[in-house]
Amino acid sequence: MTIAFGWIALGTMVSLAVMQSIYVWLHCRFLQSNVTDESENSFLPRVAIILCVRGSDPSLRGCLSGLVQQDYPNYEIHVVADDQFDPALQTTRSYFASQELSPPKIHVLTGHSDSRSLKCSAIIGAISELDDAIEVIALIDADAVADRNWLNDLVRPLAGNLVGATTGNRWFSPARKSFAANVRQAWNAAAICQMTFYSIPWGGSLAIKRSAIDQCSLLHHWSHSFCEDTMLTRILNSNQLRMVRVPHLILANDESATMAGTFQWIVRQLLTVRMYHRDWPLVFAHGMVLGVSLIAVVVAIAVMYFSGEKTLGNLLLIVLLLFQIGYAGLFAAIQRANLKVVHRRSHTIHRTNSPTALIPVFLVTQLLYPIAVLAAATAKRVSWRGIEYAIGPGNTVRLIAYHPFRDYTALKSGPGKRASSIG
Repeated sequence: MTIAFGWIALGTMVSLAVMQSIYVWLHCRFLQSNVTDESENSFLPRVAIILCVRGSDPSLRGCLSGLVQQDYPNYEIHVVADDQFDPALQTTRSYFASQELSPPKIHVLTGHSDSRSLKCSAIIGAISELDDAIEVIALIDADAVADRNWLNDLVRPLAGNLVGATTGNRWFSPARKSFAANVRQAWNAAAICQMTFYSIPWGGSLAIKRSAIDQCSLLHHWSHSFCEDTMLTRILNSNQLRMVRVPHLILANDESATMAGTFQWIVRQLLTVRMYHRDWPLVFAHGMVLGVSLIAVVVAIAVMYFSGEKTLGNLLLIVLLLFQIGYAGLFAAIQRANLKVVHRRSHTIHRTNSPTALIPVFLVTQLLYPIAVLAAATAKRVSWRGIEYAIGPGNTVRLIAYHPFRDYTALKSGPGKRASSIG
């Protein structure tokens, strides 16, 4: 029985390594693909960029700077806040005044629904006020800094008649290194591969045809939703439309993080998958198998040595070490593939630690992941941008208590409570 337990633990670790290698291989192969052709260069619809804000931090100016420098002839910028005194609006007005630019169109929510998130309320409110001539809605998060080709690359694939929306992804490259920031980077590197494999869109870099919004009744779906992005692939497919992931559209994010903020952020990402994506059971199973396998291998090693099965114990220990080294190798492959894309977009990338030096980070990330999966699977309340939401039966959403954003420093605790964005 003891020996059987050891071999089962060993087999599970090997299976995990194979599965994760497949995820990484598919993602790296995807980044080498192309989803557009030269004929789409003439597709230049009128675009409204919607930026939802709640609170202000240094990355907001960078985001605004990227938006005003887009190499696209026909777009307008809309900034949406839930309160007229939100500090992000002051930052926005100050930035445009300092650059002697015409200010963007600013929307302030006149009311919000308790049955959806503030971000969904902001998007619905902004779209409802857009000119009828707007053909495409582009969404960006305030912590995402777009290069000058961002909008063009996001919009071009929409030329296809069956394409309803396009999306990109992000790569974390923290300016200030910390263990927590490295954990966030390691987790997100693995999550990027799953987002590619399961076709999970990212609302921080997203474009949707106005016609698709109407055809799919997206305003209705968002009217009782927690997020705007994770559900899109399923809804578009049910209306015979496609979500296109743009392989060369990866934006860098240089925010630092705290461990508490990182954990809350991971839980919230997983919670949206639980609520709105059909492949949640696979994501849940992967997280739990990873956590259980790591614990089982450690226990099995101790049992093998205690029972005198040192040969099998040594083999398990070697497999555990090789698994971590292999994980570092997979991270290096993801990093190399993504940085090729990011560098081509002229982003400034901060120095990244050697993957082998991050092995302790990988181990903590692997243990944190199943805990976050369990937290997301059982979550009944979640905090997002300082607002508490209750998650009820049938994935219903209830905003518990609204209050305007006032105290920036109280919320600046990491990506779980971003100070720059409702999203």
